[in-house]
This record gives sequence, C-alpha cells and structure tokens, in this order.
Amino acid sequence: MKHTFRYRAGMPVQPGMHLQLGTQDAHHLVRVVRRRPGDQVEVVDDHGRLWPATVADDGGQALLRVGAAPRPAPPPAPVVLYVGLAEWGRIDTVAEKASELGVTRLTLMSSERVRRHPEPDSWRRRRERLMRVAEAAARQAGQGHLVEIDGIVPFEQAVSDTGGDGVLVDPRGTLPLAAALEGRVDDDARLAVIVGPDTGFTDAELTVARDAGLDICTLGAATLRTETAALVAMTLALQASGHLDLSSEQHDASE
Repeated sequence: MKHTFRYRAGMPVQPGMHLQLGTQDAHHLVRVVRRRPGDQVEVVDDHGRLWPATVADDGGQALLRVGAAPRPAPPPAPVVLYVGLAEWGRIDTVAEKASELGVTRLTLMSSERVRRHPEPDSWRRRRERLMRVAEAAARQAGQGHLVEIDGIVPFEQAVSDTGGDGVLVDPRGTLPLAAALEGRVDDDARLAVIVGPDTGFTDAELTVARDAGLDICTLGAATLRTETAALVAMTLALQASGHLDLSSEQHDASE
C-alpha cells in the first residue's frame, strides 16, 4: 500500500479551495518528502475528516488544492489512559501508540513511588513535544482525532476522575484484564485504564483504587515495563470495545 502524506488544515475546508501550509508542514512537504505539483496528499480538517488534495504548481510554495469530497477518519476510541511517570523517551512511545490507536485521552500521573517530578515549565515543554509526537503518529495512521494529553495529576485524582468505572493494572491483581473488560466498553461510555510507573503502586494506593470501585487487573505473570503494560492494556481495551473490528468500509457505511 502506497503511503499517503497528511497535513492538518487547522481551519474549515471546502471543495476546490487552495490551502497554504504552515512553515513546518511546508518544509516537510517540499524539502523532506519532496512532493511536487500534481502529487496526491490528504488534508485533515477541523472535524477530523480526510480530504484528498493535490500539490499545486505555484512557484515552489506549499500550496494544496482540495478535492471534491472527504472520507471519514476512524472514530475516536472510548478509552482513556492514565500512565505513571517514566523516562520521557518511553512516555513518547506511549503517546505515539495511543495516538495511532485512537485513544481519546492520555493523562500523565504521579504516585507515591515516583520521586522525580518535573517543574511546571519543564512539563509544559515536554507536553508540547508529546503533542508533536502524537500529531505525527495520528497523521501517519490516518486518525482525524488527536489524542488529548493532560497532566500531571496525582494518583488520587486519577482514581476520582474515573468515577469508579475503570481498571487498574498491577501484578498483584487476580483478575485478568481481558476478562475484566468483557462487556464494559460501549459507545456511550469511556473506560479508564490506569497503569503505574515501573516501581508500581503501594498497598495503600491499591486500597484507594479498590474502595473507589476499580478492578485490580493482571497482564500475566511477567512484570512489564510501564510503556509495555500501557500498550497491552490499550490494545485489550480497544478490542473489548470492538474498535479494532471496525474496518474502513464498515465505518464509511455507518456515516
């Protein structure tokens, strides 16, 4: 399958309009992937629809001519993910994969065993990078929806935000996550999945989660790293929701 390069319009899109890309996207189009007049790309509008577009001949500027009709992007998945702080490179991986898979929201979380917390200015810069990583992943995957990235929230707030309708992943859990998710995800509700840092949760934190109504779930006998546990948990939640069963043809027919 030939790869399609996609760019976010950042504005309403109409058939036949000419769209001037921003500086970074223009550099990517002209200098990095070297698209030329007549080449086909796609434009993501502010409703998440994917419009066909053609690189226009305008003297080397990154100008796109929008085609006649858009196609719908995959719908956002009814899953929100809370992840404990870890090394930033590994959090980048979580943000990238959450965006590819269509997760609705990713929230970074502090907890008792996390000793190093970024200062507000440092977190602002890191969040900006995470958003860039997520946007690039969404464009490549053809996701019109861009995952929301929040944080950094305390563990107790993450538990409270779930409203008791969620699961927490921990090696001490006795209920397999796949079994806990059966029948719990639908189009009318979001399921919250909480994954801790590599150092895990304290007994007191597990008690808080249980008292709030969360299921404490296991991903098997192995002790997984934060980003691995997050990816497996996301995938299981998406499968339980039926999100991974929805083909592009089925989605088109439902519109």
